Amino acid sequence: MKKIIILFGIILTSLVVFAQDIATARLQGIGATVTVTGVVTNGDELGPIRYIQDSTAGLALYDPTPLSAVVRGEEITVTGVLVDYNGLMEMTPVNTLSVSPFSYTVSPQVVTPNQIGENTESELVQIDNVIFNGGGSTFTSGTHDFTSNGQLGRVYIRTGSPLENSLIPIGPVTLIGISSQYTFSTPANDGYQILPRDSADIIQSGNIVFTSAVTQTNITTTSFDLTWDVSNISTANCDYGSTPALGTVINQGGNSIAHTVSLTGLQPATFYYVKCYSVNGSDTAFSNTGIYSTASLSSGKIIPYFNHYVDLSFSNGVNAQNISSNFSDTISAFISRAQSTLDICVYNASDGTIANAINDAYNRGVQVRYIADDDAMNIMLQSLNPNIPIIYRDPSPAGIMHNKFIIVDVNSVDNSWVMGGSCNWSNPANLINDYNNIIFIQDQALAKAYTIEFEEMWGGVFGTHKIDNTPHKFIVDGKEIELYFSPSDQTTSKILNFIEQVDHSLEFALLSFTRDDLGDAVINKDIEFNVYVRGILESQNTTGSEYDNLINGGVNVRSHMGVTHQLHHKYAISDANFPSSRPSVLTGSHNWSSNAENNSDENTLIIYDAEIANIYLQEFERRWCELDPGGSPCFLPSNIDNIKVEDVLVLPNPSSGMVKISSFSPINEIKIYSVDGRYLYSSYDTDIKFANRGIYFIEIFTNEGKAIKKVIIK
Repeated sequence: MKKIIILFGIILTSLVVFAQDIATARLQGIGATVTVTGVVTNGDELGPIRYIQDSTAGLALYDPTPLSAVVRGEEITVTGVLVDYNGLMEMTPVNTLSVSPFSYTVSPQVVTPNQIGENTESELVQIDNVIFNGGGSTFTSGTHDFTSNGQLGRVYIRTGSPLENSLIPIGPVTLIGISSQYTFSTPANDGYQILPRDSADIIQSGNIVFTSAVTQTNITTTSFDLTWDVSNISTANCDYGSTPALGTVINQGGNSIAHTVSLTGLQPATFYYVKCYSVNGSDTAFSNTGIYSTASLSSGKIIPYFNHYVDLSFSNGVNAQNISSNFSDTISAFISRAQSTLDICVYNASDGTIANAINDAYNRGVQVRYIADDDAMNIMLQSLNPNIPIIYRDPSPAGIMHNKFIIVDVNSVDNSWVMGGSCNWSNPANLINDYNNIIFIQDQALAKAYTIEFEEMWGGVFGTHKIDNTPHKFIVDGKEIELYFSPSDQTTSKILNFIEQVDHSLEFALLSFTRDDLGDAVINKDIEFNVYVRGILESQNTTGSEYDNLINGGVNVRSHMGVTHQLHHKYAISDANFPSSRPSVLTGSHNWSSNAENNSDENTLIIYDAEIANIYLQEFERRWCELDPGGSPCFLPSNIDNIKVEDVLVLPNPSSGMVKISSFSPINEIKIYSVDGRYLYSSYDTDIKFANRGIYFIEIFTNEGKAIKKVIIK
């Protein structure tokens, strides 16, 4: 029952005898004009919307002007029209509003996640023993999943919420919030979510709580470490196993706040479920049950490809591979490697070469499965052997199946391959014309993680119905790789972490960039931390685009809009030329948008490796140069004249501000250019001082010819 105050119904009757209770008003249905009285359960922490309830039910009100001054606890009487807003019954507009002199405290009803629905809509509720799936991450705006006694639920955090960017609790909490709904389904029978209002709505119990996420480190083929912090001195313990039932306990003891436990004697490329906990007397703090992977025995080869020209002058020794119109041939070649299994998960496809490769795999006995989106053009699928099973994501829940990945021979140590990246299989649009990247990785552990995600969708579970059920950290040939799937894994928080870890330089090339939190993070890095930031955006004028926000924030960003063929990439590069700062690349299918975060099926890879970062930088520099608004010439392979380049030295490089140029042949003139090819100045002095950090080109003219050197100023 709804708990407001004793005698609440008597007070309402004496105040407004013409008002009906909210439950009766709701029964009149959409389009009815009703008058109700209730207590307001939220203020502007949820934005302009207000929720009210009485002893019978709750109702959402939306009319920003008259409701702007209404605060939590006030008793109000409103008259207005009932409407449906994506499944939520609202009063819009509010035609009359009166505020009584009384104020009340509404006590939440204690419910379970399965009871969140039409019977609790717009009411203040409480759920006990809540464990957030993303414990240890941060609350970004959007949805976050939780469990309570085996039942699944979801909260929604709006942009600007007091909870935004706060730590998601680890371990059981009491959750209070308003029961709401947001769905595009017809009938509207899903999309139920809890709206916590502020930090007081998430109550941690006990004297010991986790103050950091459980972090996996030192991953080998037979072991890994788990590290965490708690609020009070306590012991370090883990319960782990190959299934969620766990079963093997490590009681390490100790008496500290910071804890590390090593799991040893494990198997390669194997996933382990682990619950960490710390004990102090009768108090125990438990973590969520996490899933972690050991390293595989695979080769760990990582091979990126691009379908447009790259700038090899930026190569640090391994050249980026522009294979132009050969994406379909390359994808087909990797498909032809399949000997036992081939799982394909691609948004849309229309390429005959790839279709033939899939059919050939099936005909030689490979088990083939295919997942596609129901709304996309998938004419290639008509060419596949009719015995190949295909499933489509249906329109419910909201979002699309936007992945572009394949998995080859998941059970093979040496032949397990994953393909990721940004490229759909539409020909010629995505495979040839649009600017895209694909990346192949030979690693069994990574392939197994992708297979868990594939199996989930193969079972008909898409979008917001999925859960975070895969490992996220891998060691591939000594390189650290992170893997996240949307919308279950809070991918935006991982992109935020990626941006926040940048020390010196950040480049990004994106089809769509509409998340304010990510835009603000980029601006903050550019301004507050003096990071050298450059970005390329295709969708400049779409609703919510961050382009103007970035420009106004002083970020060096260029629009790709209007260029023949669209920039379809979704990658970012961190500290590409600064080896001590963990150079890394983020790539995949996930645009920096709320739809990707909250609704669509996506995958994102983060690869920590200087070589891979430099390869993607070669692609970025070519795109950046092509968009030079000043029309300055680019230092592209066709106009670099490296005569006697080995006879010219620029030291130190990288430098903190001063370089000295020397040559076996007399130096006649030195010209300095910015990274985007713009001429800055000339010098006849071989000692060159740079006022600002960044990347520069130095053109050195000697008696023997001309050499071009790239200089990094830290």
